[in-house]
Amino acid sequence: MGYRIPVTLGNIEPLAYKPYLPGKIALVCEGGGQRGIFTAGVLDEFQRAGFNPFDLLIGTSAGAQNLSAYVCGQAGYARRVITRYTTSPQFFNPLRFVRGGHLIDLDWYIDAISKSMPLAIDSAEKLLIDGREFLMCACRSDDYTPNYFAPTRESWLPVIKASSAIPGFYRMGVDLDGVSYQDGGISDAIPVEEAYRRGADTIVVIRTVPSAMFYTPQWMKRMEQWLSESSLQQLVHMVQHHEQSYYRIQQFIENPPGDLRIFEIFPPKPLASHALGSRLPALNQDYHLGRRCARYFLSIASHWLLPREKDRPMPIMTPRPIRRPSIIVPPTVSPEIELPVSAAANQSDLNQRESIEVDQILPDQIALADINLDNTVRPALSAFKDEAARVVISPIADSVVADPPFKVEPTVAAKGIEGEGDKL
Repeated sequence: MGYRIPVTLGNIEPLAYKPYLPGKIALVCEGGGQRGIFTAGVLDEFQRAGFNPFDLLIGTSAGAQNLSAYVCGQAGYARRVITRYTTSPQFFNPLRFVRGGHLIDLDWYIDAISKSMPLAIDSAEKLLIDGREFLMCACRSDDYTPNYFAPTRESWLPVIKASSAIPGFYRMGVDLDGVSYQDGGISDAIPVEEAYRRGADTIVVIRTVPSAMFYTPQWMKRMEQWLSESSLQQLVHMVQHHEQSYYRIQQFIENPPGDLRIFEIFPPKPLASHALGSRLPALNQDYHLGRRCARYFLSIASHWLLPREKDRPMPIMTPRPIRRPSIIVPPTVSPEIELPVSAAANQSDLNQRESIEVDQILPDQIALADINLDNTVRPALSAFKDEAARVVISPIADSVVADPPFKVEPTVAAKGIEGEGDKL
């Protein structure tokens, strides 16, 4: 048995669920006419937060319109459309309906938004090119079978129109490929079952009514008052079909099959707006309620759905091998004498061990002109004019050192010029 995770203001139940790694994530948006302003608030907050981990997006009627703005990356678009165009008397006009026209004029509506507020289809195509899928639901006019359309640049607005064509209120259906279609909410107001059939194991549902609320849409109740008796029989059949499908969908949401997880975002109480004929203050109120519910969802559950790296074994870090010299010659350091390294720097080949032996140091050779050492060594050797030393230069030694000196008896000539040697 799966899990239903209700998310609304004041509900802390989602905090009790353990995080998990989702597979295919779907976003499903319910219809509801002008009540879709709540969904517009939720999706605008998602866009503000840069939250879009969904692989599959399905919407019905107003839900399809809201998702169109979402996949096109147009935050605020759905709100402006609902508040500016669906409140216009050119769109919703009961007097026109009584006289035999449309209660809602979808022809004017689609034409107006396409000219003044076109959808950014290019942005949607870039989003959907990486394997994501966006579907809109519309029902056949003859048998109310739900169909799911992947809109293209050419069919985008006609499919929105078909998905929103409320029977009776828009007197004729919308023709798509030779078949008449009407509002998708008749048979699949919340297409969660279709999302599950397409492989989703995690579904985020945005509702426009409180959770577990069974109702007959207000527009269907109004039709009973406005339609003639000859049309009532068809209306009764359509209402029964809608109620049966809506009840089945509600049971599916409350008892998800298998390992399916359903996050249900919904208003905590009935919205102030209606499906049709809502006032602007009520629409704005419900829009901001949707944004608050979205922020609550993002704060407690969004981290479960964000893409994360699959578990994989950590790489084994091996230490670098220690590089050792091929020949190690331990330096013998005299506690009395330590010569600077600069003496070794003048040697052409530091890799070749070289010994310079001084067997005898004659008094007249104190200047060390015949010894190939630089001036930094001379002061040190001059101090030992009366001694001989064995000087060893090693390629790995940090300094030039001298072996312990041995005693050499100075000659008479050396004694004679001892004072001269001290001056060197």
